[in-house]
Amino acid sequence: MSSSASSSKGKRKLNAVKKLSVLIVANDDISQNSYILCLQKFGVETLGVKNGFMAFNIHDKTQMRFDLILMGSTMPIMDGIEATKKLRSMGITTMIVGITTPDDNEEYRKKIMEVGLDECYEKPLTKDILQSLVEKISNKV
Repeated sequence: MSSSASSSKGKRKLNAVKKLSVLIVANDDISQNSYILCLQKFGVETLGVKNGFMAFNIHDKTQMRFDLILMGSTMPIMDGIEATKKLRSMGITTMIVGITTPDDNEEYRKKIMEVGLDECYEKPLTKDILQSLVEKISNKV
């Protein structure tokens, strides 16, 4: 076996080992915990925060980056619209998926999409939706 063949095999192994990471931004503990548990079953590393300000600070103050951000809509301190705007203005290109509530009207959903979401779903996110999102980001990594 040539050294280039063994080197490319090693690279493939390294790429296969990289775990996907998801930031879950939601002030609803029950939803956040259920998303974390489900994503961890798919082998994804997760971090949950309570509001958009915390999500912004993680990106602004640390070198942490995520493969996917699940962004709640209504949260204290900084909501999903403001947090998404700030993240996009920082140059964050990570896939951001909005999670709206049944009470959010169509105008709000349109506004949140316009600030830079890639997709938007009404909560609760199902296992199938989460699995689909993980598959999408897996193909990009």
